[in-house]
Parts: sequence; structure tokens; C-alpha cells
Amino acid sequence: MRAIHIRPSSQTVEDIDIDMSVRSIQEAVGGGLMEYAHEFGNGDVLYVNEDGLGHGQQALAGKPGLSEFAAYFDLGLHQPFAGPGVIVGPEVDGRHVAARTDLAEIRRRVSFLLPRVATAEPGPTGPN
Repeated sequence: MRAIHIRPSSQTVEDIDIDMSVRSIQEAVGGGLMEYAHEFGNGDVLYVNEDGLGHGQQALAGKPGLSEFAAYFDLGLHQPFAGPGVIVGPEVDGRHVAARTDLAEIRRRVSFLLPRVATAEPGPTGPN
């Protein structure tokens, strides 16, 4: 079924086909636990990785295997989110259905945040 996948690491927003199982939604948000982040007016739901912010901090510190979480996305909601997100349709009889939200609408709303990593190079020291 149709879902919308948001990947800040590649700055992409695209339709994907998943079976709407808990496992497929978890995979779409980068594995681990998923978190219900927002419900849209049409009933669609945004899920993100529950540990996204923690993974983001670890990724920025150079921990291998977490690069997917080093970038964030913002849909103009209550906060930006670290790592990938997925929009699925509302639950019907205990299972999510296909997303109804227009892909172009999400592409218009999304912005990507790519944190600057501190470097070891010294900055300007000013006049001596």
C-alpha cells in the first residue's frame, strides 16, 4: 500500500509501497521503535523513529551505522524530526491503510535541516 517516505539524509520525499505491518513501518523509520508523531486532518499519520534525536546526536559524534539520523526534516509541525519519517493512512480495523496525503503537498511543506559539524580547525582570532 502507498506510504510517503521522507529521508532527510538524501533530501527526498517519495511514494513507497509497504504492507503496513508494524515491521514495515519500523523499517521505513530506520528500525527500532516507531513513534506516532502527528495526525493530519485527513487521518493520515506520520511515524518517526522514537530514538531519532538520540541517534542524531550519536551520528553527529561519529558513531558508525547511524548516518541516516544525522539530518532532520521539518513539516512545520511542533518540532523537526531526526532521521526518516513515513506517512501512512489512518487505522481501519486495527491496521493502517494507504496514505491519502498528496505527495506534492508534503514536498512543498518539507524542509531539510543538515547540522553543521564542529571542526578542529581554529576560527579567526581577531587582531593581535
